[in-house]
Amino acid sequence: MLLIGEVSKISQVSLRMLRYYDKAGIFKPKIIHEENGYRYYTADQLDDLYRIVELRDLGFSVAEIGTLVGEDCREKYLRAIQKKRQELESEAAGLQMKLKRLASLEADVNSNEEEILHKDVTIVLKSIPDKDVISYRKTVDNYFCEAKMWEEFGKLLAECEVPYSDSDECFSLYHDIDYREENVDIELCMVWNRGQAKIPDGLIHRQVIGCEKAVSVIVRGPYENISYAYRKFAHWLEVHEEYHMTEPTRQICYVSPVNSSDPQEYVTEILIPLCES
Repeated sequence: MLLIGEVSKISQVSLRMLRYYDKAGIFKPKIIHEENGYRYYTADQLDDLYRIVELRDLGFSVAEIGTLVGEDCREKYLRAIQKKRQELESEAAGLQMKLKRLASLEADVNSNEEEILHKDVTIVLKSIPDKDVISYRKTVDNYFCEAKMWEEFGKLLAECEVPYSDSDECFSLYHDIDYREENVDIELCMVWNRGQAKIPDGLIHRQVIGCEKAVSVIVRGPYENISYAYRKFAHWLEVHEEYHMTEPTRQICYVSPVNSSDPQEYVTEILIPLCES
């Protein structure tokens, strides 16, 4: 049997933490001497202690750890670490996005306003013709869910009687009248030129009505540049007081992660319908 001090030295876990784990009920001594209150542990218990320390370092709560030690729970343990891995991957992706935004802000500080507003952005006025499309529309948690929607849309398109190809024109429609932090209404469209060919359940064959006038904003480079595009459009709209925005806004990705691994090569078009005052 091992005294608590010996367990502390061997495991490199402090006495304070060992007592805390005992109080939390996730690592209790095998025996507590009735006369002197000494705590005794077995060497086999160290396996549980090492698991506890590892799980704590990985961000598991004491309550979560309590369900993963002390018994043969391999499947539960595996599911728990897989879930935690997915959570950490999501957090890492979020941190990477914040790092990119910080780098972009740093570049802005070193630039002047004129350079920012002309950063890889081109604005022209154009008309949008009616489009015969098949579409996939959902209300999703946030705008980042659009990537997952495209995956789902692609799987459904693969079931079409006449398969789609990379040359087919696709675009996104954003139906909300304002920016949404949640419950975002997005419709994905592919121009349909296959006549009466059967389409899978879950897709809709319809006509997207065009508009006589719209601002076309061409954005080159990473998606972070889209914010600059809207800033430049705001200045354009301020000058052209005869126009107001209407909806839905469209977004077309001509070069995207689908066909380029270099964000500097991305080409995105934002189409913003206009109405006259």
